[in-house]
Amino acid sequence: MKAPRHSLLVLLTGVAAGTWWLVGSHDAGSPGYTPAPLATPGYYLTDATLEQTDATGQRTLLAHAARASQLEPNGDVALESPTVRYHTRAGRDWLMTARLGTLPAGQPRVDLEGDVELRADGAGGAVVRTEHLDLDVPAQVATTSDPVRIELARHTLLAHGLRADLTEESLRLEADVHGTFPR
Repeated sequence: MKAPRHSLLVLLTGVAAGTWWLVGSHDAGSPGYTPAPLATPGYYLTDATLEQTDATGQRTLLAHAARASQLEPNGDVALESPTVRYHTRAGRDWLMTARLGTLPAGQPRVDLEGDVELRADGAGGAVVRTEHLDLDVPAQVATTSDPVRIELARHTLLAHGLRADLTEESLRLEADVHGTFPR
């Protein structure tokens, strides 16, 4: 036996009224209701170029990324496919590339990860390859505790850990140093 259509309509009307009552009892007119604060949206930029200057207005850092995003106000800035040009007080430009990067909030640092390369800007010179690299901007020092590969012409050095003083243009390999120097 089929229920009459009228009964189905009464049932649906009752469900709708009950839902309205439940939802309506928590509206802004109810005592004790406090609306959730609206989050300030972050931002994202595509084909972004970010620039940092020192106290005198001289550019020290130029970071370009396929995408830069900051999800929380005053939060870290995430970079996709970053290329970072760093200008030292000594006048040398250094080029760093990676798959990902982070500009940590409130810290004068750049953290790079994934297929990281560090090299002096221009032709020739050594290329440092690693998976993670942290640049301390005021100290002008790049460090990693990960495995490192340094390529200079046909020569290769492998090590674990690195400290690169970009002003002094010196590299210190931390451990397990192995080299290949073909004729």
